Amino acid sequence: MIKIVALIKRRPDLTREQFRDYYEHRHAPLFHRVIPDEVATAIVHYVQNHAVTLGRGSTDTLYDCVTEIGFVDRDQLAVWNRWYLGDDGKVLRDDEENFMDKDKRIVIVADVCDIGIVR
Repeated sequence: MIKIVALIKRRPDLTREQFRDYYEHRHAPLFHRVIPDEVATAIVHYVQNHAVTLGRGSTDTLYDCVTEIGFVDRDQLAVWNRWYLGDDGKVLRDDEENFMDKDKRIVIVADVCDIGIVR
């Protein structure tokens, strides 16, 4: 599997809760509504990993979410890239302005290597 891993920081005017609410309940449904079938078929994994504060810590995290979008291979990733970076993907890119600080986003394309759990 090849995966896009995006480290996402919320806009500075949003709380972590507002960011999460928008990302889960507005952006993700938009994502599902607008992607064409050939792009949806290319995606085999889509997960939002939202940061949590443990204990009494009030320190803000460097990133608020790590998003993963997985594909079987590079050809399927290319299907996504053509759509997302093209004119039709603009609807998602524009919506990202509503909840994320795009200047602080880090995107990594990774080749997944599942090494399992050693006991």
